[in-house]
Amino acid sequence: MRTWKSILLVCLLALSAAAPCRAQDNARRFLAAMEAYKAENFTAAIADLETIARSGVRNGELFYNIGNAHLKNHDLGRAILWYERALKLLPNDPDLRFNYNYARSLTRDAVDENTVSLTHIFFFWKYQLSSRNIVFLAMTFNCLFWCLLIAGRLTHRRGFRRAAMVCLIPAIIFILTAAFNYYEVNHQRRGIVLAEKVSIRSGLEETSTELFVLHAGARIEVVKQMKNHFQIRFSKDKIGWLTVGAVGLI
Repeated sequence: MRTWKSILLVCLLALSAAAPCRAQDNARRFLAAMEAYKAENFTAAIADLETIARSGVRNGELFYNIGNAHLKNHDLGRAILWYERALKLLPNDPDLRFNYNYARSLTRDAVDENTVSLTHIFFFWKYQLSSRNIVFLAMTFNCLFWCLLIAGRLTHRRGFRRAAMVCLIPAIIFILTAAFNYYEVNHQRRGIVLAEKVSIRSGLEETSTELFVLHAGARIEVVKQMKNHFQIRFSKDKIGWLTVGAVGLI
């Protein structure tokens, strides 16, 4: 594990407005998790760290170390799930990226790259830049556009207006990308398969036709929910149903 002191500080600060007993409980759990991890008792470390996360602490370092503990505990699905959650908060962390990519290399289900290659080619900036960087670029180009436009109005120089029009194009692109990222995070549910092996079926019944099989760590999109089942999409042509308990939502 890394940066235990910083995570402990975050836990205490995040809960400072809550009841003092809750903050003390989380501090004790944190220290117990640290000792359990050092003793290679990963199950106990996971229990304490996830209790802290459920109390309302949202911290990328905490989620990263929960993922590490699951990976050490040979639970690939939950390791990738917590790494995905950590990536939302620490998108450019090199250690997190390295561990996440390593965990992904252990998965058994590969998405057909041909179904997404054109998207990655024509919208490459969405996949190369973090959501935070896209928002920053959208604001920067937007500010440049208005500053240049105002300068053109005041000085009556066409050069400023031309430069403003040049800045307008990337401003629109990054604003639309940021809006799509926001929609994707808040309205599109994605998850990770937790079960070691699960059958994806054509319906909700156990007797429904098995369409394909997924394994722990597979990344899916939740299309809709009925009763205790999710309809999921793994790739363009792979859609079916599985039980809610087989998936952890990112």
